[in-house]
Amino acid sequence: MTRRQILIFGGILSAAAVIRFATLSHQSYDHDEAVTAWRVLHGGLGETLHVVINSERSPPLYYLLAWVWTQLFGTGEVGLRSLSALIGVLTVPAAYLAARELASRRAGLIAAALVAVNPYLVWYSQEARSYALLVLFVAWGLYFFARCLNDPAPRNLGLWAAASALALCSHYFAAFVVGAEGLWLIARGWPRRGPLVTFGATAAVGLALLPLAITQEGTGRRNHFTTVPLLHRAAGVALGFLASEEPGGLVGSPPVRSLRGAVLVAGLILAAVALGLLLWRATPRERRGGLTIAGVASAALIVPFALAAVGPDFVDVRNLIGTLLPLLIVAGIGLGCRGAGRLGLAGAGAASLIFLAVLAAVFASGQMQRPDWRGAAAAIGPPSGPRVLVVARNGNEPIAYYRHAHEFRPPRFRSVRVKEIDVLSTLGTISTPDDGFRLTERRGLAPCCTLWRYRARRPTLVRPKDVNGRHVLLERSTVLVEGVR
Repeated sequence: MTRRQILIFGGILSAAAVIRFATLSHQSYDHDEAVTAWRVLHGGLGETLHVVINSERSPPLYYLLAWVWTQLFGTGEVGLRSLSALIGVLTVPAAYLAARELASRRAGLIAAALVAVNPYLVWYSQEARSYALLVLFVAWGLYFFARCLNDPAPRNLGLWAAASALALCSHYFAAFVVGAEGLWLIARGWPRRGPLVTFGATAAVGLALLPLAITQEGTGRRNHFTTVPLLHRAAGVALGFLASEEPGGLVGSPPVRSLRGAVLVAGLILAAVALGLLLWRATPRERRGGLTIAGVASAALIVPFALAAVGPDFVDVRNLIGTLLPLLIVAGIGLGCRGAGRLGLAGAGAASLIFLAVLAAVFASGQMQRPDWRGAAAAIGPPSGPRVLVVARNGNEPIAYYRHAHEFRPPRFRSVRVKEIDVLSTLGTISTPDDGFRLTERRGLAPCCTLWRYRARRPTLVRPKDVNGRHVLLERSTVLVEGVR
């Protein structure tokens, strides 16, 4: 790298770090993050792994790292999320190296810039879950895959296998990217034994994880995303990859949706420009490298949808995040190819500015942020004594975390005497609790929910069945209790 390129890369890496670390505490924990912080991570590593095996749906590598990390930095938003932020920053140099190996340093710098500011990658670099770790090892796997294409020496094959095995230990959906790369290496290197043996060893890691995956899937939880048609989810992949999440979409404003729609259109146009440059302006080496990675990404996207169409359906946008990294590398190669000229630089600059605009919208708009369960927990206020909390679906774990509450159910709690029942509902109307409780306050806590506060004149004995979620809210919910030792 020239001195100028080193400075540019340093600026890109610094921007990636600032974007990810500066706003770690800006948003509340969402449901899944609170599960990590409240239910999964315990003081003992053995207990943590027991919870992972019996209640999670991903391999244990992230939780092992998170357990060690939280021993040093705690389970608060900044402490726990900083692990994902660091992982997200470390993904940027891997993207640079992969695009450089396949095409050129210029392509590497553009790919690194796109990865640094992509809103979807930034979102999951601030999420206390395993998605950022999956992207990290997919990125390094792509780099070593590119090296294997140029030189299938045992060292390169071994490094690819190690990165791929770690990706599989981070998230089961890594299998689609790893499988596409492995089959490509076998086909390209046939009849040499090296790629076949290497892929076989990597596949053995995946097979070793299969009993764990079956055990975790047997927990009986529903995949709510399966109620969404596959075509809608395919559109959601494009929209999410370009314009980030929209957790508050049901209570949002049209301007935000218009922004996301405009970003989608602009992003697809820029993707077409990058593909056109790759096909007609790139050198044979650049074209070959870009199309190879495009083939890997396409296979890793199409196969899960094909499986979902005929049988097992696990297609959720975030599960496919491992395919976003190779797509951004392809864009970097197209926009940074030798014949792209000023059009390529203009396209890279436009894409970066669009991504930055989305990041600004995420920072400013509650509609594009995680539900503010932290604010809802604060709005409830401290209890004057034992109190029952009835919380809508997906809010139970964050409220339990922020209020230090516990589920109100046997055998720990068979009944409790309380003067107050607080309900956090997403509905406009709920049923009133029985036994003398009357409504004393109703307050909107946009964008997450409405607070309904009920009080009784004297402590009243309440059992879990008296305030079960379906009776009070007429929606799926969880009953918690706090202020009880």
